[in-house]
Amino acid sequence: MTNYEKNIAVIRDQWTGLAERLNNLQENLLDLRVESSVHGEPTLIVGTKYVHSRYNPIQEAQKTASIIGKETAGIVVVLGFGLGYIAESVVHDGRKVVIVEKREEILKKALETRDLTALLMEKDIIFVIGGAEENILGALQIFDFDSFGEGKVRKIKNRTLVDLDSEYYQEVERRIDTWVSKGAINESTLKRFGARWEKNLVRNERYIHELPGIEQLRGVLNGEIPVFLVAAGPSLDDLTTHLSEIAERCLVVSVDTALRFLLRHGIDPDFTLSADPQYWNVRHLDVLQHSNTCLVTSVDVYPCTFHLPCRNIFLYSSSHPSAHAYEEKSILKGRLGSGGSVAAPAFDFACWIGAASVWIGGLDLGFPGLRTHFKGALFEEKANATADRFYPVESKAFHALRNGAPFYGPAADGHRILTDKRLSLYAAWFESRLHNVHIPVYSLSADGLAIDGLKTTDIAVLLRLPVRRDDVKRLLSGFISH
Repeated sequence: MTNYEKNIAVIRDQWTGLAERLNNLQENLLDLRVESSVHGEPTLIVGTKYVHSRYNPIQEAQKTASIIGKETAGIVVVLGFGLGYIAESVVHDGRKVVIVEKREEILKKALETRDLTALLMEKDIIFVIGGAEENILGALQIFDFDSFGEGKVRKIKNRTLVDLDSEYYQEVERRIDTWVSKGAINESTLKRFGARWEKNLVRNERYIHELPGIEQLRGVLNGEIPVFLVAAGPSLDDLTTHLSEIAERCLVVSVDTALRFLLRHGIDPDFTLSADPQYWNVRHLDVLQHSNTCLVTSVDVYPCTFHLPCRNIFLYSSSHPSAHAYEEKSILKGRLGSGGSVAAPAFDFACWIGAASVWIGGLDLGFPGLRTHFKGALFEEKANATADRFYPVESKAFHALRNGAPFYGPAADGHRILTDKRLSLYAAWFESRLHNVHIPVYSLSADGLAIDGLKTTDIAVLLRLPVRRDDVKRLLSGFISH
C-alpha cells in the first residue's frame, strides 16, 4: 500500500469531504518537486525555493516549534503544511493544532511522499485547506476558541509557503489576531464601564422581578415569518423608499441607534434592542414617545431606560458577572450573544424568536463612501450642535474615521472598504455566530464589509416575499400588550 493510500484512508475516516476533494484534484498550478535531504528525509521544493531544510528538515521543524515552549495547553495554528514536519513537531498532549494550507496540491504531495498516519490520527487536529480566509474562525470555534486566553493561541509559519500566498496568510493572521484580542477588549470595556454597570444594576434590581423575559418569546414565529433586522450603518439610507413594503413582509427588529431613522420614515418596529449602559445611549430612545415598539433590553442599561414610554419591555440576561447574583433569584430571562455591537444581541434575538430567515439592513461594519452612519443619526446631530470653528464637523468626522486603527478590508461586492479594528471584531463575532445558525441570513448592504456566511442579496428578492403583516400581529397577540 502506498503512502497516499494509507494516508487517505485515515483522512476519509476523519474528514470525508477533504478526502473527496483530494481524490478529485486534477489541476496542479505549482511546480512541486521532492528530493532527499542530506539526512535522508524528503524535502519539498516549490519552483526554485525549498519549503524545508535541504539538510535536516526534522531538526529544522523542531527548532521552529521550540518558540512556543513546552506548555501543554492552548491552540497552535500552523500556517503552511508543506510535508508536515512542523505539524508533527507541535503535536503535544492537551494541545490543539489547526493546520492552515492554502494549496490542496501541496497537501496531496505530502500524502504521496510521507507516511503521516500517526499525525492524521491525532484527535486534536483540524485542517483548513484552501477556500476562503474566513474558514479559520469556523475551525477555531470547534476547539472552543473563546475559552483560551490571549497568550494561549500561538502561530507558527512555514516562511516559504506564507510568502508564496502572502495575502491569504496575512488575512488569516488578521482574523485570528482580531478574535484573540476580543478578550483584551472585553477586559478593557469592563474596566472602563464596570462602575457604571454596577450602579445600573443596583438601581434596576427590581425590574428583574417585575418584567418578563424573552424566554416568553422563544420560537414565537415558529419558523414561519422572516425578520428584517435594522442596524444603523450608512447604507440604511439606500433602503428608505422600500421600508413600508419590507415591514409588510417581515417582523421588524431595530437596534436602538436606528429607531429614529425608522420612525422618521413611518415605520414603527415590532421590537427595539438596547444594550449600552451609558447615559448617552438612552438619548437614542427619546423618540419612544412616538413609538409603539416593544423594548428588549438587559437590567444593566441606564436606569431611565425603564421609564421611557413603550409598548412592552422584555429582559434578556445580562452578560455582566455581577448581574448573575441578582438574576439567580428570579425566573431565567433568556440569554443573547454579546459581540460589542448592539447588532449582535439583536441578531440573536431574531433567531431566538424563531425567524424563518433574517434580512439585515445597515450592517456595514465599515465606512462606505467614508460615511459613518445614516443621515440624521443622533451622532450627526450632536456633532452639528457642538461644532465650533476650532473643532468643526469635518474634524469630528475625520476623527471618527481615523481613531479606530483603520484599514481597508474586503467588501461584500468584491471591492475594498475602509473599516477599523473595532468593526472588524464585530464582523468576526458574526462570522463565528453564523457557523451555528441554520436559517438563511441575508445582507442588503453589498458595499459593507464581507462577512463569511452572510449572503448579500438585492432588495428585489426580499420584496418578492408574500405580505405577512397580519400573521405577525396574530403570532404576537398573546405576548404583547395592545
